[in-house]
Amino acid sequence: MRNREDKAIRSLAIWLILIVLGVALGGRSLAADDSPVTSDDAAPVASDEAAGAYSLFLPSILSRSQTSIGANCRYGVAVGRSEDYYNWYGQIGAGWRLNFGTAADSAPANVEYVPVVWVEQDQDANGNYLPTYSTVPSLTDYGLGAQITARPGATWIVGNEVDRAYIQGDTYPDVYATAYHDVYTFIKERDPEAQVAISALVQVTPGRLQYLDLVWEAYLEQYGATMPVDVWNMHLYILPEIRADGTPTTAHVALGTDPALAILESGGDAALCPLDDVYCYAEHDDLDLFAEQILAMRNWMKEHGQQDKPLILSEYSTLYVFLDYDDPINPTQCYVQDEYGGCFTEQRVSDFMVASFDYMETTTDASLGYPQDDYRLVQQWLWFSMFVPVEDTGGSSNLLTEDNTALTQVGRTFRNEVAARPQTVNLLPDDLAYPIAFTSTPTGTINVALSAVARNNGNKLVDNSFVATFYSDPALTQVLGSTTLNDLHGCARDIETATAVWPALPTGYHPYWVKLDSQGAVSESSENDNVATGFVLVNPHQVFIPIVTKPLP
Repeated sequence: MRNREDKAIRSLAIWLILIVLGVALGGRSLAADDSPVTSDDAAPVASDEAAGAYSLFLPSILSRSQTSIGANCRYGVAVGRSEDYYNWYGQIGAGWRLNFGTAADSAPANVEYVPVVWVEQDQDANGNYLPTYSTVPSLTDYGLGAQITARPGATWIVGNEVDRAYIQGDTYPDVYATAYHDVYTFIKERDPEAQVAISALVQVTPGRLQYLDLVWEAYLEQYGATMPVDVWNMHLYILPEIRADGTPTTAHVALGTDPALAILESGGDAALCPLDDVYCYAEHDDLDLFAEQILAMRNWMKEHGQQDKPLILSEYSTLYVFLDYDDPINPTQCYVQDEYGGCFTEQRVSDFMVASFDYMETTTDASLGYPQDDYRLVQQWLWFSMFVPVEDTGGSSNLLTEDNTALTQVGRTFRNEVAARPQTVNLLPDDLAYPIAFTSTPTGTINVALSAVARNNGNKLVDNSFVATFYSDPALTQVLGSTTLNDLHGCARDIETATAVWPALPTGYHPYWVKLDSQGAVSESSENDNVATGFVLVNPHQVFIPIVTKPLP
């Protein structure tokens, strides 16, 4: 009995030593907010084996294996050194990402990659603007063409902050209209199922909306048609554009626009903050101004007949740096202070993140929002950034530490917010065909093609197949045909098309019905919006335009 007790004590002692060693090897210090960093905050690894040899001797609860959150298509992240970050996507629940280029990383299929085609107006050796533009990749079969072939059905953003002079896109509105037309046409000719998004502007202010107006008008003038945009796109920052003396400041005046529309800098004077035409540093994370820009963009879209289009926010966060990097070890003050002496600390950035997430998740407007997404104003949003050097703009918003081994406080806030959102799927039919067919005689019949688009306005990828079935009766018993659909992303942007043929239709009016997931393969948040109805009109009469000939001289 005594020997067994001694053995048990020795075994317990060994385990305690190993646990202590495990904590020393794999444990982490307290975060900046003094909350314990759990194993989820450690660098994700592919397996327990990769966590290090000591994990072989410890209970599995001590190993640093990856804890994954389901990908939520509402939440995206900007990445730079993208191959360094792809193992983190599952940890934080990101459902889409971009890296401001067209070279994708090795992320899982449920984390959508959105490529950005770089557009910039050409300049001569003296910096004078030319009426031409350049793109990266080039508009060739070996350039952008190869990328399109590699990513069928992708969403392509044409340009990045093209309104910003000297840096970023640096393109005047009329030249951007030309570039957009050329890139859009190049993409659609090679992949009709691709979606094309306009370049986001730096922010949505009166001057930036004038830039959009100028692009819209230039496109109409150049091509005699309204600008075809599948996805509208914006960035959202609250940044001054001009100083009182007329010189440009942080965001610059949008190219080709009236400087009188530009938002003024405060010059550090808090008394100016209440003015509508001033953006103070203190307002950089103001949720009322955040909402104001989103509403301004949606109002512009409605005025231009674009309410029935999705809107994505492809970059936002806070850009002002917190630490004084003249002395990074013992900073004496924050690098950027607002007009009231406030600093953009991780806690302040985290609070802004939570408030903005809540606003975009819950705000709907039947007069402005996207109908296919329950009238939400914004369908997807993307945080800048996973990591930029901490002394750069946006450094206080980093989700990862500089060594890429742990989440920052802001990163943990992102992860926790996404994890708290329920994962949902909701299928709904859209864009039903309403064909008008003609027969040669009143007693003739005709075969008519039917089609309907399937969307998912939940936040989760449908990664299993489901069936869309067409019926000729409201009881859904007379089957016309079915289509099996696969891999439907959420957020009401992705589409899959179902088709059927209604044979031998006589003349007259013929309603039909389509039901998504007619065999019940997908678990949905609502089963009440899976059926839609359309109609076919078969007409025996055709209109013939008389031929008028002119006698030969």
